[in-house]
Amino acid sequence: MGAILQLERFDRGGRSASPMFRQAQLDAAFADGVAEGLRQAEAMRSDQLGAVLTELSANLESGRAMHAQSQVAQMLAMAPLLDAMLEQLTPVVARARLRDAVLAQMADIAGAVSPLGVKIRCDAGTGEFLSAHLARLGLSAVQIDASGPEGIVEAEMTGGEITWDEAAISTQLRRLIEEMMETD
Repeated sequence: MGAILQLERFDRGGRSASPMFRQAQLDAAFADGVAEGLRQAEAMRSDQLGAVLTELSANLESGRAMHAQSQVAQMLAMAPLLDAMLEQLTPVVARARLRDAVLAQMADIAGAVSPLGVKIRCDAGTGEFLSAHLARLGLSAVQIDASGPEGIVEAEMTGGEITWDEAAISTQLRRLIEEMMETD
């Protein structure tokens, strides 16, 4: 009437009492796994840093190109103002030369602006790590200063600054106008 259920045991017989792996083998396998995990994490960190530095460098180059285009546009926009100003101040003979000289001076001033860049201040270990990546990627827009305190990284944008001294510029313009007036 009832069903009979018979269970078999598989743990008797063919198995030995000694473990399949020794503790030293297990410890070595664990250490190998940890080392491989650390290598993979370092490689991932390195790839992410490379991508960030490459993007930063591309953005800086783009910013430099836009800045150069902006300088040209600003110089072209100032030309009519300069013409109107010189028309009131100088004789006809000196205008063209003075205009060209002023525009050339403005181009020199605009060209003297240091390019945009990034300076990273960090500790020596991080500095070596970043410098190696920058060298590997061939990036020069990022400077590394490895004199910072341990565990702190500071980033600073550099370049793109012109000091505009109205008094000095007025004096230079007056001298230029006087020089042009004397030579004609």
